[in-house]
Amino acid sequence: MKFITTCGGSGTTRRSIRLPQLTGVGLFLPLLFVGCAVVFVSSYDQVTDQQIQDAAKMTEVLIGDVVANGTSYRQHAKDYQEIDGALGALEMRAANYQNNEAEIKLIQDLRAAMRNLRRIHKEIGPFRQAEAEGVRSLFRSLIHHELSKKRSASLNKTTQ
Repeated sequence: MKFITTCGGSGTTRRSIRLPQLTGVGLFLPLLFVGCAVVFVSSYDQVTDQQIQDAAKMTEVLIGDVVANGTSYRQHAKDYQEIDGALGALEMRAANYQNNEAEIKLIQDLRAAMRNLRRIHKEIGPFRQAEAEGVRSLFRSLIHHELSKKRSASLNKTTQ
């Protein structure tokens, strides 16, 4: 099949384009990219995953104690310091990997949420479950992010 273009309605043809040639080029270009691997997130790191789990556990213990028993800030001041230190170490570790901006952002948001929860606990008193939900939600997101990287790493091993 040919497509013919005309100049100024004079009926003279300028050039013709062959559809099979366009189709061949259109099918060939995607094949160039099939063998290329594109990495959008950093690779899975078991140590980071374990550190996230440990920080989440420490945080859940703190939240559970404050919500259930109404414990004071003074009783948990050291726990807040340990959690912040653990999250700071996670942030430093995450910064060592390429394509890890999403994880770094989650950790930074989590640290900010923990500082807010700490301030509420220190200035107002024991917080309620709803006030801790932001921290818990960010931990769930971070854990989900790591699980996605873990699944992706296991899929890559099976295809290689």
